[in-house]
Amino acid sequence: MATAAAAANQARASGPRRLRLVRILAWVMVAGAAIGLFGLADLMTLPGWVDQQYEWSVPIEASWGSLFTFVVAGSFASIGLKPDRPWPGVVLLSIAIGALVLGSIFGLDGRPVPVAALLAAALALLLVLGGKYFEPFPRAWDLSWQYLLMAVAGVPLWLLYASHAVDMSRLHPQAGHLTWDIEHWPVQGATGIALGLSALALTFWAAGRPLMRVATSVSSAYIGAAMLAYPERAGAMDGPMWGVAMVLWGTVLALLKIPAGSGETGNSPTDTA
Repeated sequence: MATAAAAANQARASGPRRLRLVRILAWVMVAGAAIGLFGLADLMTLPGWVDQQYEWSVPIEASWGSLFTFVVAGSFASIGLKPDRPWPGVVLLSIAIGALVLGSIFGLDGRPVPVAALLAAALALLLVLGGKYFEPFPRAWDLSWQYLLMAVAGVPLWLLYASHAVDMSRLHPQAGHLTWDIEHWPVQGATGIALGLSALALTFWAAGRPLMRVATSVSSAYIGAAMLAYPERAGAMDGPMWGVAMVLWGTVLALLKIPAGSGETGNSPTDTA
């Protein structure tokens, strides 16, 4: 009996330790995405906080920065803040990983695949560490027609944005927009895919809305602002209305109010880590 009780106590104590490890790894990956993968550095090209002896292709840099800062680092930050309830970050990160693979396939450029593999390995390790100590996946669906309308409005926006990027990737495989020897064009395509899929996911999955709405809306507005500020540089679409549409779409998505009782915030039990 004493042995069984000791084993049970040890099992209970291992839960918080495992979740602390999940939290630590998640925050390490936040730094890895935002700093190691130059997410923040590429965002800084828009305000000009970079070496001005170079002419930066700000719109294409903004797409890379948005994906790795707002989407990828944001997903890991969500997991780090709530390691016992990691599912919004897990789902959004899975979308980003899949989008990187699709950007590579459609753009005929395999260079982003190792980054996707690295992120997938980190995600798998987080899931193994947390495992049975995570709260159950929130399966409650809550379709929001307002978010659905926004997602539908975003389909042509992000589909054409991603299509343009992967076309450029195929036509100009050595364009010279490189980070870690990875060409930016397929990653810009991945960014468009990730934002479109995220907007679709938050229309019916209430538990993921707080994270996905922030990551998607901020990315959209930032990319649109970069296009408006530097319409002649690589990564910008043809004509200023693309930038206007992205800024407006992201702003409306960020400000959209959902009626009380929609379940957007989901359950919020006390963090045990």
